[in-house]
Parts: sequence; structure tokens; C-alpha cells
Amino acid sequence: MSNVVLANEEGSLIDQLSRIDVFHPPIEDEERIDLYNEWHYFNVIDEQQNLSFVTTLKLNGDIYNKSNFVSDPFISSANVLIDYHTSDGRNSTIEGITKVKYSTKKPDLKMNSNTVKLTKDGYYVHVESSDGQTVFNALFKPYTELVPLFSVLYDPNRVINWLPASSKMKVTGTLTINKGNEELEKTYVLKNAKGYHDHNWGYWAWSDDIGWNWGQASESMTGSDSEIYTFSFGDITNNSHTESKGAVLHLWENKTMIADFKDDEIEIQHHTYIAIDELPNNSFPMVTVLNATSDGDTLNIMFVTDYVTPIPLLIGVNEYLVIWEMTGTYYVNGSIDGKSICYKTKGFLEYVA
Repeated sequence: MSNVVLANEEGSLIDQLSRIDVFHPPIEDEERIDLYNEWHYFNVIDEQQNLSFVTTLKLNGDIYNKSNFVSDPFISSANVLIDYHTSDGRNSTIEGITKVKYSTKKPDLKMNSNTVKLTKDGYYVHVESSDGQTVFNALFKPYTELVPLFSVLYDPNRVINWLPASSKMKVTGTLTINKGNEELEKTYVLKNAKGYHDHNWGYWAWSDDIGWNWGQASESMTGSDSEIYTFSFGDITNNSHTESKGAVLHLWENKTMIADFKDDEIEIQHHTYIAIDELPNNSFPMVTVLNATSDGDTLNIMFVTDYVTPIPLLIGVNEYLVIWEMTGTYYVNGSIDGKSICYKTKGFLEYVA
């Protein structure tokens, strides 16, 4: 059911990303325009400042989500989501985009005043709320080697592609909240904070019988940069999350991937669901457990939700689906090549059902 496509192994990591992390809009004779989806994530965790930050830049051809129109004939809507949690509280905004400029030959993107640009130093990212009160400027420097593209064809006309472009990134920059308010304005300065970037694209309808899990975190077991472990996982399921259509789990030590689990080697279970009254018939898990085993290597990963951001998507007449963006604590235990791994850290999880 799943198909792995190797990334180009020649050249530097930046060179590889400049070729593979590009945009994939529908072509002129594409019959599946209404199914087109493409998302970029740039996430940050700074535990010392009790800060977590999620931003998504989204292009769609979905006929149910034409909340705004862009000039591109193949894109019916585009949005930028900004969501942060700090010790001072949480804020989330979604900006409808009217102007989009992207490239099919490099990762560069411009959506209204929001921009992403890949240089020799990494990804320069600028995002801001529509009212200009939340402004994020940062350099995301890739740290881990690139992994194979994960692709699931779950129907002859439906395909989901997922690329963890860099599962560990070092982020330097600023996040300013309540900009322009003399009493409340505050700027968080990021100095090599933990970051993550992924990219998914393809043709699917959220009204199909599909679900989705992905998660990511990185941490040093010794408290130094000498032994940093990073993992990311992705899982395409049916809507009830009782059947996986394809799954991957990657583990890096420092920059090098040291373990790779696939499909039946991975089991993911969700526990203790919580519903939000304003979003009927939708709930998110407080606890997620992942177990992976392959050729003597084992990993047990438990995620406990701390914060959650719901992203409602219209999938029919008065019918919604919610993408849950979660930040929380990961507990990681396992053995890789006979070496014990045990640590806890903050990270991200996304859940769709």
C-alpha cells in the first residue's frame, strides 16, 4: 500500500532540499484539481522560555473551502495559520490569502506578506497575523539528514505524500506578540531553539475514509549536543484509526538516521479522548502510544497532550472535520543496535479522524 521514494543523495543537504522540497500544483489537464492539497509546517519549541509555536502555509483546490480566491486558476483557497503557546497565554489566527507566488523548482513561497525562502544558511521564514500583532521572523537551519519521501496511494485517484524535510532544525529569530500594544507587546528571542519542518502534498478529500497521525521531537539524553536523538513518524489510517494504510518511523542520532520502521512494524493507539463543546462529534486524544519493533530494535513512545489547537475544515454541507495540532510531552524508551534509549522531551503531534 505504501511506496518509498528515495531523495537525491548527491550534494549538500541544502542542495537536496532545494530540489525535493518544491511545490506540486495541479497541471493544466489535471482532472483532480478539487482534491489538491499542499501544506508546509514550520514549528518551534523553546522549553527555557515555555514557548511553542506552530505555523502552517496551505494551498488548496478544495471546492468546499473557497473562503477566499487567489489568482492561480488551480488554487481555490490559501491560508496561513499562526498559533503559539507561552507562559503569558495562547493565541491563534488564520489569515485568508489573496496573493500567492510559489515555485516548482525551489521551496520559495510568498503568500500576501508571508514568505519562505531557502538559502545556503537554511529557511528564512516570515509570518504574521492579518492584523500585524503577531510577527515571526526566523532562520530554520536543517540539522538531520534527509529521509525518503513517504507516499501512500490509497485509491487510484488519491495519493498523500509526506516529506519530513528536516526533523530537527536549529531556529534563530524572534516572535513578537501584541505588537503595537505598549503594555502587552513582548518579543521572544530564539537562539538555536528546537525546530521542525515538513511538507505534504497530493490529491485527497478529507471526506474520504482516511485519518492521519504525525509526530516529532528531539532531545539530548546527556544534556549536551554530543548525543541528540530525533524522531518523526507518519501514519495514514482509515477514519476511525483502526486500520493503517501505511506508516513510517525514523530515528536519528545527531545527524544520522539509525533506525527506520515501516508499516506493520508500527502500532499506534490513542487513549482518553477529550471533546470540545464548540466542535460537536470531534475529539482529540490526551494520550498516544506508539510501539515499533524490527530485527531486534524496539521503540516505545508515549505522548501526553499539553496544548491543542483545532483547525476545522468544511468537508460538506454543514459538515466539518477537525485537524488537531497538539504540543505535549514525549516519553521515549527503547533499544537500537543493543544501545538503550530513555528520555522525555517536548514535541508535536497531529491527529485527524
